[in-house]
This record gives sequence, structure tokens and C-alpha cells, in this order.
Amino acid sequence: MNQLYRALHMPPQRLLRKLTGEKEIYTIAVRPLPAAEGAEPLPALGAAPYTPLPGRAGFWYADPLLYRRGGARWLFAEAMDLAAGKGRIEVCTLADDGTAGDWQVALEEEFHLSFPTVFDWNGETWMIPETGADRSLRLYRCVEFPARWELAQRFAVDAELCDAILVDRTPDALTLLCSEVKADDPFFVRWRRLVLHRGPLPRSEVPGAEPPPEEAAPPFALLPDEPFNLQHREFDLVSRNAGPLFVLGGQVIHPTQVSTRVDYGVYLQFLARRGSSEVPLCAALPQSVTIAGVDPRDIIGIHTYCRDDVLEIIDGRYLTKVKTSE
Repeated sequence: MNQLYRALHMPPQRLLRKLTGEKEIYTIAVRPLPAAEGAEPLPALGAAPYTPLPGRAGFWYADPLLYRRGGARWLFAEAMDLAAGKGRIEVCTLADDGTAGDWQVALEEEFHLSFPTVFDWNGETWMIPETGADRSLRLYRCVEFPARWELAQRFAVDAELCDAILVDRTPDALTLLCSEVKADDPFFVRWRRLVLHRGPLPRSEVPGAEPPPEEAAPPFALLPDEPFNLQHREFDLVSRNAGPLFVLGGQVIHPTQVSTRVDYGVYLQFLARRGSSEVPLCAALPQSVTIAGVDPRDIIGIHTYCRDDVLEIIDGRYLTKVKTSE
């Protein structure tokens, strides 16, 4: 499906605004976790407006993901360089009142990076960002927190994988859920579950050619969860993560993002786990979310969600005129 087709099916007012120079950009916004009597409020909805975090000229920010370390809250995010046309990973502190520290670069590559999943495992801190532009899944180890990371291992994959989250963690393995992007239409995706094993596996379990005997065995092995993946063979517009799993009212909640055939990341859908299945709990549409300082008529997408016991954070897509450099 080409850009002309999408333009022809775009709302006329949005198309006119884009033709007159406005761009679709993202902003990260935060608010206190809403309180309610008797039951926890539904995620992302109601209560006070979200407050945008400050950015910098020539960039927009998206894919906010939280990480706790030493009692401090850190926010990792995609920083999209409008001049370069690619994203890098930046990080800032975030206080309980939603006040953010200065952004600093955490990780940058020659290709696009986004959706930085940061986590602790076996006494070290790790990151798995989205590296679909490299057709890889990459595991980075933190050398000096928060802004020095080294590549622990690159896994070549025969697809564009995006938005990996953790669904299980043991000392020996990580279970990852991500999405495979359809080659001829990037709005369509399907779930892919992978298991990242610590330490080399027996040769019979590692797919592909064996390394030459003189080469050391790689420190990790990545294997597909074939039974799960066979159950999710079809591409659709809803099988894409919008943030990490969280618990609400004793239920495990899975934030996902929903696209249409002509528009990417339009709204959030929250799924509640029921045994081995997930069922819809609620949705957060652009018209039901308020971002301070942004005209509600300009908001055209709600893309990512994360939270802890104090704050909840989204990124919103909206129309505006931007400069690519200072």
C-alpha cells in the first residue's frame, strides 16, 4: 500500500494541513497516577491532563519506558533526530511530581533505534532497543549507568522485529514478545515470541550452521518459540506492543497499539490476561486523552504507555509546524 493511497484516504483537513507544511510529531507526557475509591481507574483515561516533558529543538520524543535504579526513576525514550531522519536512545531522571532532568544520549547507532526496554538480569543492567532497521535483535550491557552501553550480542533475524518486551525472566533465559513487520505493508504486524538463553546451548538445539571449531561459542542463544508463533501466523493491525506488562487490580495488563490500513499507531488497547489468553479491557483514543498545551484537535494518535506506582506516561502524535535544527 503506497503513500498516495494513504493520502487519498486521509481525513481532508489533516491532508490540507500536511500540504501546508505541518508535520506529525510525538511528545512524551506524564501525569500522577489517578486515584479512585474501591477500584483502580482504567489506564490512560480520565482524571487530569498529561503534561508534556521538555525536549530539544530538532528532535521529538516517543516510546517512553521506565526503569528504577537505586530509588531513582529513569525514563528511557526514542529521540528522533529530524535532520538525520533516525532515532537514538536518550535518558533522563523523572521525579515523583513529573519533573524531568536533562536528556542525555544513552545509545546511538548508524541505524534507527527506538523502544528501549531496560531491565536487570543476573546482577547487571541490560537494554534491548528496537533495531528492526538493522534486521537484528540486539542485547546491550550497561558499562556505566545511564549513558554507556556495549553490544553484548547481535542476533541476525530474517525479518523486521519491533517493540520487544519481557514476558518472563529466569536466571538462565529471557522470554521476549515482539512483533514482525509485514514486508510490503509496515502497518501490519504479527506476534513473535523468542527465548534468549544465557550461555551456549547444545549444538543440536542451535539453528543454522555451527561456528568453526576455533571460534568461541557466543555467550547467548536466541530461539523462536515455534508453538506460539505458529498460533500467530496471520498479520493484523493490532499485534504490536505499546509498553511493558503491568498489574492492575490483580490482573496482568498488556498495552498494545492499534493502527488502521491508512494510519499508524492510532490508539491504545489494553488487554487483560485470562489464563493463556488475553481479552480487551479498555481503549484510549486520541479524543479521550488531554495533553496540556496541545489543541485536542491536533492529537491524531496515542502510541505508547507505561506506569509505576506514582506516575503514568504516554506519547501522543500530533500535527504542528517544526524546525529540523536550531
